Amino acid sequence: MNEIATLNDAVRQSLVNLEVKNSLALINCRFEIVMTANLQNTIENKVGLLKAVAEFNHFNEQNDPYGEHDCFRFKFEDEWIIAKFDYYAPDMEHGSEDASDLTKTIRVLTIMLAIDY
Repeated sequence: MNEIATLNDAVRQSLVNLEVKNSLALINCRFEIVMTANLQNTIENKVGLLKAVAEFNHFNEQNDPYGEHDCFRFKFEDEWIIAKFDYYAPDMEHGSEDASDLTKTIRVLTIMLAIDY
């Protein structure tokens, strides 16, 4: 697995695992997790949703052609959910030059309803 996928998986797992979250802090992996307003107003079981995002592991060549575990969709509470990583420079205004370089990247995981995409 490549370094970007490993970091993305750890960020997702940090949603439900404090030990993983602390290990990301130790290596200075900066990230933010956001949910769209529509998702927040539609999904009732947000804890279950975060657990589903954290535990997602159905990546394959069809849904993850670059092997980065950076975007996926799944069904939850009869809604299609999309979880997608974007990589920003530390100024949060520009894209990161290198998503594998922790000094140049802030990961943003957006969780949204598919209709929001």
